[in-house]
Amino acid sequence: MAENGFAEAMREAILSLPQDLKAMLRVMEDPDLDDQGRVLASGALLHVLSASNAIPGVKGTLALVDDVLVLRLALERIAQTSPEVVTHHREDEPEIFEPWTVQLDAARAYLGDRGVAVLQKAVDGLPKITFQGHSARECARDQDAATWLYDSVHEAIIQQFEIAPDEVARAVKNAHEILAKVSQRA
Repeated sequence: MAENGFAEAMREAILSLPQDLKAMLRVMEDPDLDDQGRVLASGALLHVLSASNAIPGVKGTLALVDDVLVLRLALERIAQTSPEVVTHHREDEPEIFEPWTVQLDAARAYLGDRGVAVLQKAVDGLPKITFQGHSARECARDQDAATWLYDSVHEAIIQQFEIAPDEVARAVKNAHEILAKVSQRA
């Protein structure tokens, strides 16, 4: 039962990845977001762009599972230091942010504490991530780097993350691979 709930939640999360990336950009650009949160948000975006795998050995469309979970865990962590900013965005765009909680709950139920801890380690490393010569800190603090990140996210949405629903449905049928791979890292 937990596997089916996880697979369905991840199907929805992968399909919403283009909108989720745009939403995280809006959070990152929020003038009320503290510096720590801005670095975390830019690091989460760089994580997705760089195709870093918090869960090694997972290939293809299924590899996007760690990206969607890292985005959600990063926002959860941002909410700890900037709760009013996250609340504002959740209220402004409930159609985007409400499913994130349900999807994280499904991941926690299926992957367990040890599995989620693997993903939390990836979130811990987000402030240090670099991609194509741009660091999370630089993207959070420098307007030119932030513009590069904005453009790169939109380019990736068009070129990489518009994935056919049937392709996603086929991929998440192998959701058990995620548990096996994350268990190896835990």
